[in-house]
Amino acid sequence: MKTGQLVEIENVKGANRVLNNLLQRTRTENVGIGLFYGIAGLGKTRWATTTARKNNFIYIRLEANVRIKDFLRELLKGLLFKTMSYYEPVGTTNELYNQALDFLQNEPDTTIMIDEIDYGFSNEKILATIRDLADQSLATFVLVGMERAKEKLKAMQAHYFDRCNAFYEFKPLNTSDVGCIVNDLCKIKVDNEIAGFIHRKSKVTMRLVNKYIDALEKIGSRMKKTELRFEEIKDILSRVEA
Repeated sequence: MKTGQLVEIENVKGANRVLNNLLQRTRTENVGIGLFYGIAGLGKTRWATTTARKNNFIYIRLEANVRIKDFLRELLKGLLFKTMSYYEPVGTTNELYNQALDFLQNEPDTTIMIDEIDYGFSNEKILATIRDLADQSLATFVLVGMERAKEKLKAMQAHYFDRCNAFYEFKPLNTSDVGCIVNDLCKIKVDNEIAGFIHRKSKVTMRLVNKYIDALEKIGSRMKKTELRFEEIKDILSRVEA
């Protein structure tokens, strides 16, 4: 399977459109926080990591039980990586915060992608820090979370939710999305019926579509073929566990 590619499916197009609107906001009038969310397996993390890499954004992935000081250290390492790749941030939490704020105030075009933001919902200091950094600078924070992320954020305090100027919900893949993914990532050429079968069987997630792509490439290798038709492999495909 071809790797490292971000297929232009509907979720990617929609997320890019909302992100561009967020980046093009009137920064002096609108706080730069956006929330991108959806069920697992729809390609949110791939979109976030690929978009961050292509655009030189900072990418941070939160982990369970993350502490505010650890978050600030990771943020500073990301912000200063280009000029100080071996820098290990030190200082109190307040000192680390002030270092990050100073950087963002001097670099207003900075964009920070924060994946697994749901872990931040269990530590209000994380959200408060993101809010304060966004309030006091013109930087952009892109939060990426699971399907109930918007609901969870709204259930907290209004001053967090109200600062989000952009929302995008990743939707289940449609047949056209699956066809695009298979055509772009599979090293074996397949017909439209195969893409339709995968859509019906894959529970419309990227992870299971990728599983079928791996299966197709193995089938093609065993049959010594570079192109496959549904009619000749439907019995084999039906035995793939999804």
